[in-house]
Order: sequence, then structure tokens, then C-alpha cells
Amino acid sequence: MTDAAPKPARPPGRPPGEVLRGMLRAIGRAAASLIRRAYALALIVVVLGLSWRALRYLVVSLIFAAPPPPQITQLPTRLGGDVLRTRQREFAGVVATEHARSPLAHYHRLDGWFQPDRFNDCTRSGCHAPLPHAQRKEVRAFLNMHATSMHCGVCHMQGDETPLPLTWYELENGQACGPPPLLRAYARVDALAAHPAGELTRAQQGDLVALLRAATRVANDEPSLAGLTEHFAAVRAGSEEFLRLLDVARHTLPRFFRGEYGAKLARRGADGPPHLAHPHTAAAVRQYLAQGGGLSREERERLLAEVHPLRREKSRTCAECHSAEGSLIDFAALGYPLRRVRDLQKNPVVQQVMRIESGEPFYLPGVLGGDAPPGP
Repeated sequence: MTDAAPKPARPPGRPPGEVLRGMLRAIGRAAASLIRRAYALALIVVVLGLSWRALRYLVVSLIFAAPPPPQITQLPTRLGGDVLRTRQREFAGVVATEHARSPLAHYHRLDGWFQPDRFNDCTRSGCHAPLPHAQRKEVRAFLNMHATSMHCGVCHMQGDETPLPLTWYELENGQACGPPPLLRAYARVDALAAHPAGELTRAQQGDLVALLRAATRVANDEPSLAGLTEHFAAVRAGSEEFLRLLDVARHTLPRFFRGEYGAKLARRGADGPPHLAHPHTAAAVRQYLAQGGGLSREERERLLAEVHPLRREKSRTCAECHSAEGSLIDFAALGYPLRRVRDLQKNPVVQQVMRIESGEPFYLPGVLGGDAPPGP
């Protein structure tokens, strides 16, 4: 018996590693193909979307009239009490330039803005507007100028102390505070300008920059103040450019003395905090606001007396505070720099207001330092 023929040998199989690599290559090719297809699909969607938006914008802009932009419609049309109780940045696009936009019916362009005082009970109660003086058009602008930097009680509440007990209070919380950073920065600028250039240090520069940044913050990030601050921070202390900036600051900072302190002056109570309201008058205020229009003259006067128990019969006059001797306000003790104190005590505008109040003619060259008009 012969042996059976041997079976042919099986071809050797592919190693497991090669099989795995083949599977991975196939998966990679599929993934790459999927990514390319997804990218192409996304690109098609983006192109179609942009094309649709462009076509829609073209058709709509040609057929339908576009509404006015909110930078126009949301600007106030009158400079009323409600507007003055809001912040400048609450108007759409109001800080688009260095100077604030004014209400549309207001002729002059505003170079600053009224900082709302939410702790002055005279105005937040609804009885008085933030700029309350309106009866005498000859002097109301000068009187309202004070409302941006001091509480009503300074001029209208009882008390004959000399000097008046006053304190600064923050507009954000109604709490007593120190002198505003803007006044402190102005004083620091004057002090640094008196130093020789070589004696100025980086520490003095840093102190001034910190004060200016604080002043900018409470002035609603006013652009020109912010720019001046960054210039001071960028130059070398004591350099010619630094000295030039000191001179610029001496002329720039006074532009913001009209109430952009983030604080106001108020009468100081016996225990230290600011006196911001007539005491125990909430019920009388509510009654007056509810019934004011239907009250008789006698009832109205009686209720007003209850609302203002500390009111002076006659408000302060300009000369009582704006004088070098016997002033009711100790400006230096309140943190005003010496240069600012001199300006407040010897102000030609004050002299002209006093002339207007006494019925004398208003002579503009006299305000500007010219000669007095010739006699009749």
C-alpha cells in the first residue's frame, strides 16, 4: 500500500499587526473623507447664509425705509428732571466722542454731565428737580451750578456757625468721605510743578497717576481725563514731557470742577455723618405729593412747613461764602487746593451775579478783566 499524497501547505496568514494597521488606515481614510465632506458642507452653508443675508439686506434696504438708529431715538429730547437723574452712559452712544451729546432740544453741546445724587432727599422725593432753581432766569444758571457740587441744605438749612460744619459725601452710597480725588490730584499737580525737574521721583509720579485714575473713574471714565492719566503713566518722571503734562493738567482739571467729583458737600450732623434730609418728614412728603394740587393755600403752606422744618427763611447769598474774609465755608479745610480757594473767594462771576441781583447793569468786559463802563 502506497502512502497518500501530501496535502498542499496553506499559505501563511497575515500577521495580526498588519491586519490592525490596515484597519487603522481604512478608518483614517474614512475619517479624512468625512472631515473633507463636513468642511465642504459647512463652507456651503456659510456661503449660502452670507449670500442670503447680503441679498436680504440689499432687497430690504431698497424697498423698505430703515428706522432711525438708537443713537438718535434713545437720546433724550429735553433736559428735564428725569434725564438729570440718569447717568450719562445710559444713553445709547452718548460717549462716542470726547464731549457728551446733549439732548436734542438743548442748544449747547455738553462738555460734562450731571452726576445723579440718589441720596439727596430734596430731589429724590420728587418734590424738587435735580437743578431746582428756575424762578429768576437772570441768576438761575449760577444757582443751579452749585447743585452739582453741594447739597441743598448748605444754603437752605438753618445754622449760622462760622465756618459751617460741612463734609463730603459719596453720591454712590451717601456716606461721608474725604476730599474728592480730582481736587487732590489738582493739588498734587501744583505741588509737583513747584519742584525742579530732577527732583521728581517715580513714587511721586505713581501717586499722581493713582489720583487721576480715581478721578477718572468717579467722572464716568471721562475720555480726556483718561487720556491725560495714561500720558502721565507713560512718560518718565521729571522729564520735559512730564513737566509739559503738569502744565496741561493745571489747565485741564478745572474743567471738571463743576460737579464731576463723585461727591458733594453737605452739612455735617452732630455725630459726624452728612445731613441729607429734613428729619421725620416722610409722612408729610407723601401727603403733599398725593394732595398738593387739591390743597388750599393755607393747607399748602402748613404742609410745606412740616416738610421743611429746618428751612431758612432766606437762602445764603454769594458773598457769604465767596469772600476772602469771614467766609462761611473753610475751603482749605475741605481739601480745596490753594489755587482753587483763591478762585472761589475772588471770582469775577460772583461779583457780576451780585450786581445782577441788585439790579445793576451787566457789563461783560468787567467780567473778563476790562475797565468799568464810563459813567453817565
